[in-house]
Amino acid sequence: METTPESATSNVKSTETNTLNDTDLEKINTSSITLPKDPIVPIIMILGIILATLSVIVLGYLKGNMHLLTTFKNAREFYS
Repeated sequence: METTPESATSNVKSTETNTLNDTDLEKINTSSITLPKDPIVPIIMILGIILATLSVIVLGYLKGNMHLLTTFKNAREFYS
């Protein structure tokens, strides 16, 4: 009895049925950025970041006794 070599994928049959219907899915538009419906939350977050940054700078000057002229002098020495 002769046997012929067969490909590993030649006799594979799909037993699963395709249950995904493309027409039932929502179309997602990824080409443009949409703004949130309530823009107050991102505005408050940006203002909070700016306020936190400025408060760290002010506290650094007050607590660390960092005078503006001393800071400029140290920066000039660092970059020269």
